[in-house]
Amino acid sequence: MIAPTLSMIHAPPPEPSDEALVCAFHQGDERAFERLYDRYNARITSYAARLLQRREAAEDVCTETFVRIVQRRWRPGGSFRSFLFTVAHRLCLDRLRAHRRHTRLLGFFDRRGYTEVTAEDHLVFGQRDAQLQRALATLPEIHRAAVLLTYTEGLTSPEVGRILGCTDQQVRSKLSYARRKLREELEAVDG
Repeated sequence: MIAPTLSMIHAPPPEPSDEALVCAFHQGDERAFERLYDRYNARITSYAARLLQRREAAEDVCTETFVRIVQRRWRPGGSFRSFLFTVAHRLCLDRLRAHRRHTRLLGFFDRRGYTEVTAEDHLVFGQRDAQLQRALATLPEIHRAAVLLTYTEGLTSPEVGRILGCTDQQVRSKLSYARRKLREELEAVDG
C-alpha cells in the first residue's frame, strides 16, 4: 500500500467539465450556470470585441450569448465550448450586418470599418499588441474570426469550421491567408 503524500491529501478537487456544469444547471443548479459564466465571460467578450472592434457591443454580445444558452438547451454530443462560440459568432455577424444596413441607410460607407485603436487599448495591450489589433482589423471578418477562434480560443480547425460554416481545409486556408496578411501589415509598421 502506498502512503498518501501531502500533495495527495491537499489536492483541490478537479474542476467539473463544461458538460457536467450544463447538465447540473438544467437540473436546477444555478451555481453551475454562474461557474460557466465565470469560465467563459471574459473569453466571449474578448472574442466579440476583437471581431466587432467595439467593446460595448462585445459586452452586449456576451450577455446575449448566455441568455441564448439558457433559452436553447445545449445537448451533449458536441463540445459546449464550440456551441457557445457558435452562438457568440452568429450574434457578432448579426451586429455586423445590422451595422452595415444602418450605414448604407445613412449613406455612409467607410471601407475600413472600426479600425481605430483607443488610448485605452494602448494601455491594455501595449504598443505591439495595439499594432496587432490594427492589423487584425484589416482582415476580412471571416479571416479575423478564424484567427481569433484558433489562436485566442484554442479551437481546432474542425470546430472553427463548424462555427464559421466551412470545411476544415477552408479554415486552414483562411488561417494561412490571415497569417500572411498580418505579417505584411506588421512588417510595414516596422519597416
